Amino acid sequence: MEAATMDITMQNGKSSNYCVGSSKNPILWLITLLFFQDFAYADLDVSAGVTSSNIYQNVKSEDRKSVSLNTFSINPSLNVSYESRTLRGRWQTQLTYLKRDRDDINIEDNFQNYAYSAQWSPLDDLITFEASGALSYQNAQPGNFLVSDFNTNANSLAKTRSNRLASTLNIREADWIQVQGMVSYSDVASERAANGQGNALNNDTYQLSGTARNGDRAKKLIWQITGSYQNTSRAQLQGGEFISRNASGFSDFNIIGNWAIRLSGTHEANQISDRIDSLSATREFNTFGAGITYRQTANRFISLTANRTNTEQTEDDSDNFVGVDLQWAFTPRTSASLTYGRRFFGETGSANIRYNSKYLRSAFIYTENVTNTSRLLANPENIGVFVCPINSTSISNCFQPNNLNYVPASNEQFVQFSNQNVEFSDNIIVRKSSNLQLGYDFSRITVGLSFTYSEDDALDANRLLRTLSSGITLSYQIGSYTNANASISYANVDQQSDGTNNNGESDNWNFELGITRSIGRNLNFSSDISYIKRAGDDVIGGGFNTGLFGANFTDRRISVSLTYTYD
Repeated sequence: MEAATMDITMQNGKSSNYCVGSSKNPILWLITLLFFQDFAYADLDVSAGVTSSNIYQNVKSEDRKSVSLNTFSINPSLNVSYESRTLRGRWQTQLTYLKRDRDDINIEDNFQNYAYSAQWSPLDDLITFEASGALSYQNAQPGNFLVSDFNTNANSLAKTRSNRLASTLNIREADWIQVQGMVSYSDVASERAANGQGNALNNDTYQLSGTARNGDRAKKLIWQITGSYQNTSRAQLQGGEFISRNASGFSDFNIIGNWAIRLSGTHEANQISDRIDSLSATREFNTFGAGITYRQTANRFISLTANRTNTEQTEDDSDNFVGVDLQWAFTPRTSASLTYGRRFFGETGSANIRYNSKYLRSAFIYTENVTNTSRLLANPENIGVFVCPINSTSISNCFQPNNLNYVPASNEQFVQFSNQNVEFSDNIIVRKSSNLQLGYDFSRITVGLSFTYSEDDALDANRLLRTLSSGITLSYQIGSYTNANASISYANVDQQSDGTNNNGESDNWNFELGITRSIGRNLNFSSDISYIKRAGDDVIGGGFNTGLFGANFTDRRISVSLTYTYD
């Protein structure tokens, strides 16, 4: 039997000979060629580290007992990334061991976090398979946003696991029609926080979405149709399935030059199954409109339409309104997308604005969605303007990409320096959310700023939760081996509901200042001081109840850490 031999050049420059099988088997030839071609350009990166810290805390509470304690912490971590021509993936895991010494009691705790992601594209971008997930500890009390971690109010953290599988289809180079489609499955499960706040979650979500539009050769007729279907089971409280359907479309008929007549329409339906009240019925809302479009290119157009609603809700049926659809790429680095219209809950809009220069990068997103906590945790929003190594703990190790379409390597990730504040419940909410991220990187200074606002209106609980937060993270390179780091975050959390006992407001602060010194290639020393403050109301219910130190407390810390890394 005649064997075929291939000479493959590896990344390290060495050559190896591989016997790939019989030349009489074309299928085996093809599989073997694809495998070794992919393997030949693969890059496997493994890094590990361990951080040892000693933390002194002084917590003063207006409502409860004040304490002082010393905490010894050990944090081993492991990071693995793999990247080849068709496959990329990463795995991060960290263990946290805490030994707390107080005058009255000694406490030991263990926490584990991990995150993973993988993407396989066997046919370039035509078909892609993705998997992602995480195990983390989430704040289960919205009123303690920014002030709960492993060292303070650890009993208000909920151990949360999420996994997501997705497959996408992209046909983008066709002459007359382009198609994008996605099917995904996600599951979210959490334990109830140790202090009893929040609900344990155990929900699965199935989603189908797709977009079809005209191809590159279309000139006289520009059109697009978008649709999605989501089904979220709410098994923990037997609350019934949460089903959402959305569709929208438009067609622009060119009349003269850059001007066109537009016809548009939208469809939305939300339903909770297994309910015997009015919420079991499908909330269906449709709009139809016509107007005019000015279009220069595919990513430079503005459209104005006159629209009418069609819904079973008599107070909103046959209402007239003006709709706006704007997409404008000012430069290859700057773009804006804005929409305005109506949905079943009233006026609605969206925005996506991005700007990128040599030293400054910014992104702003505003959305309005009907969703719940499980959907938010399964697919969190991330518009980070910095790219950081997966094992990075400081903004000083991050950089800003030079274009709007940068794809991180397998050992990199986009990072935004803010988190979402959610209530651990199965309530269906209308979430109105805005997120602004800015980054500046020049010479010795790296700065990240964030401004976020969210408004969660529970449809069947008559409760409103608002969160306004802002923060700044800064790193200054003092010398070749020394960096000064600082961060400050503020959040105002406000909850309103029918019951007066469930109304409350909290102002939360988190400040940290430190210095990091590299000692050789693998050893780092750091020292930090931090100040945490919560001031507000001690309300009950709705996941807003306060934690171990009550509604009003301050936490002052001094920490010294030594980190060893291996890569």
